[in-house]
Amino acid sequence: MEGFSDAVNGYVDVEDALPRYLLARAAEGFAAEREAKESVGSRAEFEARRDRVRERFRAGLGGLPERVEDPPVEVAGALAGEGYSVERLAFESRPDVHVTANCYVPDGTGPHPGVLFLPGHVDAAKADPWNQRACIELVRNGFVVLALDPLGQGEREQYRDPETGEAVVAGGGGVFAHCYAGQQCFYAGANLARFVIHDARCGLDYLHGRPDVDAERIGVTGASGGGVQTLYLATVDERVDAAAPCCAVTEREAWLRTGKRIDAEQVIHGAVPAGINFDDLLAAMAPRPVCVGAARWDEYFPIEGVHETVDRVRRVYDLYDAAGNVELVLADEPHCSVYELGEGVFEFLCDRLGDADYEPHGEHAIRDEEELWVTPRGSVRAAYEGERTIDALVREYVRGNYPDAGRAPAVEDRDGYAERLRERVVERLDLDRPECDRYPRYVDRNESDGLAVDHVFFKSERDPDVVVTGVLVSDPERTAEDPAVVLYEQGTEELPERTGDVASLAREHGTVLVFDPRGVGAVRSRAIPIPAWAEDYYGMYGTEFKLAYDALLLGTSLFGMRVYDVLRAAGFLRSATGAERVSFVGEGVGASHALYAAAVDRDVGRVGLRDLGPGFAEMATSYEYPYDPRLTVYDVVGDCDVPHVLAALEERGVAVERGGAGQ
Repeated sequence: MEGFSDAVNGYVDVEDALPRYLLARAAEGFAAEREAKESVGSRAEFEARRDRVRERFRAGLGGLPERVEDPPVEVAGALAGEGYSVERLAFESRPDVHVTANCYVPDGTGPHPGVLFLPGHVDAAKADPWNQRACIELVRNGFVVLALDPLGQGEREQYRDPETGEAVVAGGGGVFAHCYAGQQCFYAGANLARFVIHDARCGLDYLHGRPDVDAERIGVTGASGGGVQTLYLATVDERVDAAAPCCAVTEREAWLRTGKRIDAEQVIHGAVPAGINFDDLLAAMAPRPVCVGAARWDEYFPIEGVHETVDRVRRVYDLYDAAGNVELVLADEPHCSVYELGEGVFEFLCDRLGDADYEPHGEHAIRDEEELWVTPRGSVRAAYEGERTIDALVREYVRGNYPDAGRAPAVEDRDGYAERLRERVVERLDLDRPECDRYPRYVDRNESDGLAVDHVFFKSERDPDVVVTGVLVSDPERTAEDPAVVLYEQGTEELPERTGDVASLAREHGTVLVFDPRGVGAVRSRAIPIPAWAEDYYGMYGTEFKLAYDALLLGTSLFGMRVYDVLRAAGFLRSATGAERVSFVGEGVGASHALYAAAVDRDVGRVGLRDLGPGFAEMATSYEYPYDPRLTVYDVVGDCDVPHVLAALEERGVAVERGGAGQ
């Protein structure tokens, strides 16, 4: 048996269909966002919107942890510089969670203005040479500068065995570690940023508590991922007196059109329909001073979106007669550090917070990373017995919010439980969608070993369109009383090597539909080569990763979209065979699609689950788990996990068969 040839046997160009669909869905949200913002004409209206944005933003993070009162601080020593010293210190942002930092302190008693410096995605974090240069430039202009190591970077690497040194997750200057942990947060209905922002807020606490720092003059800056942290911190903490996010701001629609990826902490679930854009996070500071640092050639944050965002923010500041408090610093650079943007950011901080005008200091003495270590071996995991890693924090969050996560539920109301579970699956996976006519088209009909083989496609959704494909295989000697939708991980592309398995299933069920949900098999999206080094289609930062993250921004999931398509396939199979009940057979990721489709479909014969992976709660709470971007989904561990679905099917009397892969 063969699958489809290119473009669904020459009928439909589908290579860009899924990205186009996501962009069309997003366009609706962006249009509503623009309309809502254009209607804001007073401070009161803006502040009401700001309150809603902050509330929705916090909810998208999963809330923020309570800050530790008077967290323990350890000072490992100090290094002397020209007119300043560098204190090597660590504080506990939570019990057994140490944040390593370098505090650059100018000579003199102060009180000095302060800056919280938040590094972006570079392995050395606080000790990166460009970050050192920025901190030295600020301290020599009279600032106390606290530079932190974010989770997963610098001395806070999370996924390396402290004994063997072997990396479990590595890459992207901390990006891969953040996305690995971020996936676990998504399962729990949270965002990695809740933990990152918490550490930054504790850094603010530390600066506020230093007697040599003027608590009324504290700013925050950082580039790339550190710029995003700057935006987030300024949104939720009004103690920030001035903010300078660098290489971290654009307009979300302009960004989406480029095909670029973002990191897990930047994916606020449902941000697009909620109308939360970069300008909302900047404008949350109003009327406090903000400065956007931007690189004209930035490959991650399009410059057109930077200008649009700054214009929007200035319109908000105009309501306070404070448009002058919004500054834009531009540099002829690609994506770069705070220091590489040039003098403008330093001028802004000195003008708004400093004791004097900015004075450039030229070249700086850069130290080796080891000199700036707070811990003996450059690892908090090696230095502190019982040091907790990010998986422990996610596990604590899950257990605190969902004490029974991962366990089979105790079902007392048999009929009611299955229906309630169905409603939850429909809601969490965004399955309540208007159905369109399928109008199936048969593009090839042939025979294989006595079986009828029909290639068919139909539309799962219209406006925007979603085309799905399948190969219908029937045994003419049998009545299809129990037809089945068959879901391989690569869909109909696997047919040549799965002929025996499909033939066996067709003779068992009478008729089977080997099905391709959107983006799978014959309707797989083309590889999106941004960035150029992301070569693994199904890996971290690959094409599937990008599409799954875009779906989260829309408040939905690619996983849920595919479950919806499977339900549409079941409807087609009923129509094609006249059967009342349909079974599902899935393998690998396809087994997950089959399971959740069976939870929603009211007339299921049986369900075959081959190589079904662990439940979402198990993945969310494990140090190591089988990461797969195709399983990206939000808020399912509490009452919508695999054990809950299996329990509902059992209550309905649906037979579930579990086993290994077919042949």
